[in-house]
Amino acid sequence: MKNASRLAAAAAALLVTLGAGGVSPAQAQSTTQANQGGAVYIEGSGYCTIGYNDPARQRSLVAAHCGEEGQRVRLVDHDARIGSQPVGTFYRSRAYDGRLGNDWAAIQWDHGVAIGGNSFSGDAWVHPGSLASGQQVCYFGQMSNRPRHDVTCGSFRGAVGNTFFVDAPMTHPGDSGGPIWVPGRGFVGVVSSTWNATPIPFLGARGFVMGVLPEDGPAVPEASLLALYIQNLLLPAVGSSNGVGADMLRGAFSHFVSLFSLLGVAIPGAINYT
Repeated sequence: MKNASRLAAAAAALLVTLGAGGVSPAQAQSTTQANQGGAVYIEGSGYCTIGYNDPARQRSLVAAHCGEEGQRVRLVDHDARIGSQPVGTFYRSRAYDGRLGNDWAAIQWDHGVAIGGNSFSGDAWVHPGSLASGQQVCYFGQMSNRPRHDVTCGSFRGAVGNTFFVDAPMTHPGDSGGPIWVPGRGFVGVVSSTWNATPIPFLGARGFVMGVLPEDGPAVPEASLLALYIQNLLLPAVGSSNGVGADMLRGAFSHFVSLFSLLGVAIPGAINYT
């Protein structure tokens, strides 16, 4: 599924893509068990990918934009082109703002549905705020990775609250909700969307995969994300790093973007939900 939300983008950079590699550690789809990386169909909305399994709560975590509150969910095997009967119910985060903030949801599985482990990420969680700029992160999506049963890896490029950027090959419709993790450390979040900006002369454009930690947090101001984007554009080595200096720089860019927004000056960009 794919929805677009228009944003104001203040700058763009050369497109940088990082290689994909690795082998899927487990069969990713099943119509009898909910597996991390497996496919689901939310009735009335579309297909997404399971990001994290929580057997203790009989649920799996995905992206909020994958469906609407209370919709029923089927397990799907794209390779075999078969699906289960409705076996789960979709519940959005109550803090989801319909755009970027808190884009996560839970699928509450019916009694008797088997819940697999987290074979890609492991069960541990890693908060995006604790990651260093440039650290390797990987994702798995049903449309991008299932045909080859591999994973896609790139680099972490900073976070605003529970929303973060990954510099990696772009995700595709059907990948939403899929797991993002740090190899050897744990789960960071679910695939939310892609950040696309209008090219600027002499600079071109740069795209990022956007992920969301599936815990409710404050709203994510567009100006703050634009500031993070500008930092990555102008200072790719340190622009998305953590620390007091980086926070001050992001704050300055955020005020700059807000000022131009108030003046009605904007370069259109788009967030594409995948």
